[in-house]
Amino acid sequence: MIDPKTGMEAGERYAVENVERAHQFPGFFLDGKYFLGPERLTAVGWLEGKRFIYDNLDATGEPIFPGRAAGNIEDLTLTLVDGTALKLSRLEVSAIAEDINAEDQPATGFNRNPETVGGLALTRKDRIPLLLSAAVIGFLAGFVITHA
Repeated sequence: MIDPKTGMEAGERYAVENVERAHQFPGFFLDGKYFLGPERLTAVGWLEGKRFIYDNLDATGEPIFPGRAAGNIEDLTLTLVDGTALKLSRLEVSAIAEDINAEDQPATGFNRNPETVGGLALTRKDRIPLLLSAAVIGFLAGFVITHA
């Protein structure tokens, strides 16, 4: 159950506004949990009433926020423990579809451009059959060479 004071509604996704010089929250809230990716495999944060608990660690393994409490959410505004106020906005269906399509890109997230082979732009889905074909051709070539 989502605390009504947060301003969030069940079944809706909410993104946190990214502001310069404030902690960046790349994921989204859904049903009182905070996820980093559209696949929603593991929540990295959750709401305890209006309090946002964010289970994010720094490079040394310490929580980014003291006691993992990032701040409080009220009326679609996340107020961080340092006082920074970040607006939450409901994600539209098209934004969610873009996130899902982004899964087809390289896992690093740095290169969002499709790879090219012979001048053709290939997405991850296009490369899989190409790689399988190359593997089969390699297997058959090896078979022919060893049995000739």
